[in-house]
Amino acid sequence: MSTWDNHRPLIARLVITGTLQLESPAGFGSGDSDGLLDMLLLRDAVDNRPLLPGTSIAGALRNYLRQRKHGYRAKLRHGEKDEQENGEKDTTEALFGGSKGNDEGSQSLLIVDDSRAEQSATIIRDGVRIDPQTRTAQDQKKFDYELLPAGTTFPVRLELLIPTDADEPALLADLALALDGFTRGEIGMGIRKRRGFGQCKVATWQVVRYDMQSLEGMLAWLATGLQAPVAGVGGGKPVELPAAPTTDKRQQITLKATFELASPLLIRSTEPLGSYAKQPDVIHIRSNGQPVIPGTSLAGALRARAQRILNTLGLREDILDNLFGHDMDKPPTEQTASRMDKRPTEHTASRLLVAEATINSPPNYLVQQRVSIDRFTGGSYTAALFSEAPLTCGEVTLTIRIQGDPKHSPADRQRELGLLVLLLKDLWLGDLTLGGTSSIGRGRLKGKHATLHSTLTDCIGEWKFEQVNGKLQVSGDTALLQDCVTELSHSPTQSDPRKEQAA
Repeated sequence: MSTWDNHRPLIARLVITGTLQLESPAGFGSGDSDGLLDMLLLRDAVDNRPLLPGTSIAGALRNYLRQRKHGYRAKLRHGEKDEQENGEKDTTEALFGGSKGNDEGSQSLLIVDDSRAEQSATIIRDGVRIDPQTRTAQDQKKFDYELLPAGTTFPVRLELLIPTDADEPALLADLALALDGFTRGEIGMGIRKRRGFGQCKVATWQVVRYDMQSLEGMLAWLATGLQAPVAGVGGGKPVELPAAPTTDKRQQITLKATFELASPLLIRSTEPLGSYAKQPDVIHIRSNGQPVIPGTSLAGALRARAQRILNTLGLREDILDNLFGHDMDKPPTEQTASRMDKRPTEHTASRLLVAEATINSPPNYLVQQRVSIDRFTGGSYTAALFSEAPLTCGEVTLTIRIQGDPKHSPADRQRELGLLVLLLKDLWLGDLTLGGTSSIGRGRLKGKHATLHSTLTDCIGEWKFEQVNGKLQVSGDTALLQDCVTELSHSPTQSDPRKEQAA
């Protein structure tokens, strides 16, 4: 057979299109730090519009499909011949092709195009690393990045190839399950998606099928080019994707808690505040005009409080690293460092995911004048007068998820659930503050109601918390929650290097 005739015969091509809309700010970094910002957006070289790479979309779809079908962090085998892993077979390879390290894998049947944003507006978010001991900003740890605001839309176009020897119903079922992640809004895109950035959703999908075994179908597909096809026009046949299977092997803990502001809240931003004649120096951060609690601020506060709880109980901090991800600035130990370069042998992403939360509030900002005082003289510093505009009231729903780890023992799962319950308690009672200037009474929340749902093995259950007439009422298996908190206090303790040296 001639080389030019050695191709993969197709019976059909399915073109799938939809509009992806960001529900929270998102950043698709270019890796270029030569500008004024630490991280710039990736842009199209022709018209300079923000770009969403097709590789990012395909990777997100593949990862979501694997998680739905096999669970979080499941070990999978590459085809039938690979017997080195004890996990399940990676059935996503039929749709997305062979994974990294599989030399015998096939090419992906799904083609995903790059997409350019339909709007060019951008925003700037800045962050700072907080010292968990002093709760102040660390030196040279401030950074900023360019983001796309919530509401930005991208036209998404995918193309599924159907070879003659393929199981078309099975491919469509897997594709429907993968796309269901965008329909549900469960797929995050871009940087810091585990900290609330990149939440997105596709309301509806349009699917047009082209018959590659007929001349009319081939010419219709060629005439479409890279444009979104119109169903029923030009020779394409509109089809409906099958209903997404209910398959879901993900084990996780989901907490949705509603709070009201018990004190003013200030997470700093320099965005102009309405039509005030004299703008304050800093105001509470907003997204599309609505006050928000960024996921980065919430996750930072949760990690610092979790570390404080573990230190108080004298527990090992590897519990913290396993849940929130390894602290890159933490000096390595003999257990976490390799002999060659003394760096941690394995870094894993945080299994605790938070979402950026919108505060339902009227525009009640209280502009306050403050001045820095010289602690030696007791007088004010020269040119140290500044103004702040914290948010004074509102209601917010925080969403926190913990992804289950298949390597964990039943005791490990109970410890994580117990730790989350303690974090919820501190938030509920206003002991765990959010944002800055908490030393002057800001950043405290008051719990109203919450739902905690766990699908972890040995920790399955659902609990509801509600504040009624000043008293907390909890429905569900409260004995299991108490067992989880008790198990946390019985965790392996931190070793004392002085005792080990003396021994």
